[in-house]
Amino acid sequence: MKTQKIIFPLIAITVVIILSGMVILNNRENQNKQYYYFEDPIECSGCHWDRFERWSVSQHSKGFTGDFFQAQFYDLVLPSLGLDEKVADAHEGCIGCHSPSAFLSGDMIPPRTVEPDNHWNRADYTKTMADRGIFCDFCHTLDRFEHEPPFNHDYISHATAEVDPKRADLAFPWSPHHETQMSEIYEAEQICATCHNELNPYGVWVKATEHEYAESVYLDRGIPCQSCHMQPMQGKPAKMGLIRDHNTDHWWGGGFAEFVEGAAGVYFQEDFGMVEKGEQIDFSIMVKALATGHNFPTGSVEERDVWLHVSLNNAGGEEVLHIPVPANPSDPDDKYFITSNAKIAYPSHSTLSEPIERDGLPEGDRIYHSAFIDSEGEFTFAQWLTVRVIENRLKPLEERIENYSFTVPHNLPEGEYTLTAVLNYRRMPDPFADYLGVERRPVIEVSRDVRKVKVE
Repeated sequence: MKTQKIIFPLIAITVVIILSGMVILNNRENQNKQYYYFEDPIECSGCHWDRFERWSVSQHSKGFTGDFFQAQFYDLVLPSLGLDEKVADAHEGCIGCHSPSAFLSGDMIPPRTVEPDNHWNRADYTKTMADRGIFCDFCHTLDRFEHEPPFNHDYISHATAEVDPKRADLAFPWSPHHETQMSEIYEAEQICATCHNELNPYGVWVKATEHEYAESVYLDRGIPCQSCHMQPMQGKPAKMGLIRDHNTDHWWGGGFAEFVEGAAGVYFQEDFGMVEKGEQIDFSIMVKALATGHNFPTGSVEERDVWLHVSLNNAGGEEVLHIPVPANPSDPDDKYFITSNAKIAYPSHSTLSEPIERDGLPEGDRIYHSAFIDSEGEFTFAQWLTVRVIENRLKPLEERIENYSFTVPHNLPEGEYTLTAVLNYRRMPDPFADYLGVERRPVIEVSRDVRKVKVE
């Protein structure tokens, strides 16, 4: 285990927590940029048309204009800034990652987007100013980071009013429009960590994707984030460039079908055969993380849900019996990891909003997520107001055994049935999407396993 990456000595932890707010201040003072220092992505599309096309449908391009970010930032973050002096600048942390050129320009509350978009509802307009989100010229004018590993948008940009040299990981690059430079930061996880590691105002790591990666086997194996999220391919980096054996996609993915399907597997540990009415059936299911270099789910884990639904289905595939996971009375945190529709979740702080349903799912399923707790001890979807995190996500390559038991109903008709276990993923709970007035996110099936059962 490589503890040096995330388990600091006590003094270092204290310094990091104290300095986390100063990172914002230092960046604001030392990086006085203007929007026009950064070229419009449409300029880049002239030569890098394929990169532009992929970026334009990526979540990076929707970092600011996404419907969820827009609703959360304007309707939840800004109204909560006066709650506590610790969160008075929380909006700057949001902008620092969701619209870096706005942050570097000092535009901490940009105008609200007229046409929010998302992965399933893509806007067809040219994005400028804050709306560009995380875009070409921001990433390719990065110089270095304040910390090792980086966190809290501690990037340093060398963008100027001129056409700046563009940096990347290609050897011997050339362009008729700009100078080019090779930089190692594009080959490692640090460039991702600057925004995918986040320490909130209360000293809680509310995003730690790079930390999770650093604790996995993938670091030792030399497999950085880019290997999966910027998939290598052969081709030209620009239309006048040379064909290269190593070239990269600029979609990034994450949280959508292409990345989620098969990210983990579910496996019954027994076969069943013939069973009788009234018989008690005990069985186990292994849940194994298979294909993520970080915890599953990751990212904004206060919203991300992975859950295991187990049922007895008839020959037509219809569910005839939902089989809940047994509660563990000896674990006081177990209640956070069994699906519940009780109104116990707060969109922000429990003193600022009415509670909503936490999950909006069939009750009694095992759920793998992070429970964020506010200062009143309540479940919150507001990472900037979180004082404690209760964790239940799957670590890379981790195996979990979930134990189940049910009694075959006496009134169940005789015949063929299947025990079915389905692992699902969703980017946001339906009740939270409804509260914010944004589209509900689709449910993606991660894995499924079935066993035949014959009822006598």
